[in-house]
Amino acid sequence: MILSARAFLFDFDGTLVNSAPLHEWAFRMVLSTVSPGLLDQFDYETIKGLTTRHSFVRLGIDDVATLDWCVSAKQRIYREAVAEGHLKAFPGARSILDAVDALGAESFVVSSGSAESVQRGLDSCGLRGYLAGVITAEDAPAGKPAPAPYLACLARFELDRASSIAVEDASAGVRSAQAAGLRVIGVHNPVIASAADSYFPDFYTMKLALEGASTSMVPASA
Repeated sequence: MILSARAFLFDFDGTLVNSAPLHEWAFRMVLSTVSPGLLDQFDYETIKGLTTRHSFVRLGIDDVATLDWCVSAKQRIYREAVAEGHLKAFPGARSILDAVDALGAESFVVSSGSAESVQRGLDSCGLRGYLAGVITAEDAPAGKPAPAPYLACLARFELDRASSIAVEDASAGVRSAQAAGLRVIGVHNPVIASAADSYFPDFYTMKLALEGASTSMVPASA
């Protein structure tokens, strides 16, 4: 399955870069200002993979003016942290992108993050040069778990669905890719192992599979 893929559609946050701690911190900073009572029940895992706006709505903030302020403040806080060098690529991220290239395949990013946040993250972590294309929240009418981001990538870059495969770390992303008719590799998050078509705990084991060591694959049923 993996070795036959010609296009690898990587999620960005939580997949290529370990951004969850920064995103959670930024959400908590905003909530501490607008709705401190939500902090005790706040669990970043419940909104992981969603757009910033969808996340705040899910958290119960639906007043338009307050919502707009929350989105802007959260993005500003996160981007400042990225600019200060706090965002890190996952171990093996560059190696897996190199391995995709060695197969003669192409790598893309498909994210529900804003264009500015994703592009800043790519530059900060030195990943932009590995990619054939990037899809962000501004490129699709709806974010994950809707299929729109992946459909936008397939259409814009004229990719064949049958020879493309998504790489995801969150349930929302898995559902998005599968709704777009794509096979899915899960990484970093064992919670999604049973939902993905195959699962790797890290990029090093995924790289072994890309290099032909198919026995290193962890079946989704494991």
